[in-house]
Amino acid sequence: MINSRYALNTYTLLELKNQVALKLCFSISGKCDCAKLSEILREKGYGSISETTLYRLFVNYNGITPYKNTLNVLAQYIGFTSWEDFIDTVESNSYTGKIILSNRNPEEESLLFHCIANDTYKPLHNYFESIQDREYSFKVNVALDVYDSLLKIEKPELFFSEFKQNKFVKEFVLEDGFDPAFRITNYDCAYKLYSNEFNTIDSIETMQDFVFSQSVLFRYYFISKKLPDALQIGNKIFETYSINSEDLEEIFIFPKIRFKAYKLWFLEITEKSRHAIDDYANEILEYCKYISFNQDSIYKKIVFHTVAEVFCLSSLSLDYHSKLKNIFLEEFSKLPKNIFEKPLQHSLPYFSANGLLLYRPAM
Repeated sequence: MINSRYALNTYTLLELKNQVALKLCFSISGKCDCAKLSEILREKGYGSISETTLYRLFVNYNGITPYKNTLNVLAQYIGFTSWEDFIDTVESNSYTGKIILSNRNPEEESLLFHCIANDTYKPLHNYFESIQDREYSFKVNVALDVYDSLLKIEKPELFFSEFKQNKFVKEFVLEDGFDPAFRITNYDCAYKLYSNEFNTIDSIETMQDFVFSQSVLFRYYFISKKLPDALQIGNKIFETYSINSEDLEEIFIFPKIRFKAYKLWFLEITEKSRHAIDDYANEILEYCKYISFNQDSIYKKIVFHTVAEVFCLSSLSLDYHSKLKNIFLEEFSKLPKNIFEKPLQHSLPYFSANGLLLYRPAM
């Protein structure tokens, strides 16, 4: 039986590569990543594809025409019955995409962009309301269109001010679509407006929103070395408001682990003693141990990435870096073999805690 070869167009190849990356939970950018994917495909019973073939297909593509068997294996790995099933799905008119808008021409300007650029907000209010019951992938698609549009305009704060109470913008643009790289002009304004809605923390939901918005602001100011701003936010979140550990456990893991981890930075900028900082670092490590026994893989990745970033940008000794990696040995076993031995910062791209970066990587 002849094993036919298939030519790939740019869209199909990008969609395949990005869906594989979503399944792996890390981008394929080098030989070690291809070696790990080859190992996973073989051990999970999908089939055998060599590291070299994967590298030529996903990293150093020069127009190769892979065998149908290779494409079938990859399609089945990402949840399709066959390569034909994958093609029929991603090339259909109704397909909204798992790898949303990743192939868009950066020069294209959508109708949504023109509404935002011209401060034409009434149709946007109506549109955001109309899509509340659409499927998740469609709404993420729209949120990314909003994100791309806001990147291009001079005063995105006008949009954020207009839509500060809009449910869609809050959930999909500011929360699920949070950009850790803060690439939108005056992006911090969005989270200041978000947090200005809180006069008192009178419910778990309010506390979750408060912790999330203040934590991402604190992180941005700390990393940007805007320490007076970081100190102001830190005083509010860690000292002024009384947030007890029992209530904190009721909120979602993403804001919760940010709150816990970023407190280490706050201790450093308020010049607490070395003993106090080390004690708190050990407290974080103990919490990581607890998480590693009580949460699924996605949650553990979120925890590791957040804490690892804090440790890398702190004055802690490398001994703490090693202790953190050893707590997450199971998660490292799912990554290329050389990542564990490298310095802690090299593992961060493999544990990305933010969905936006899968579609809009920070360069």
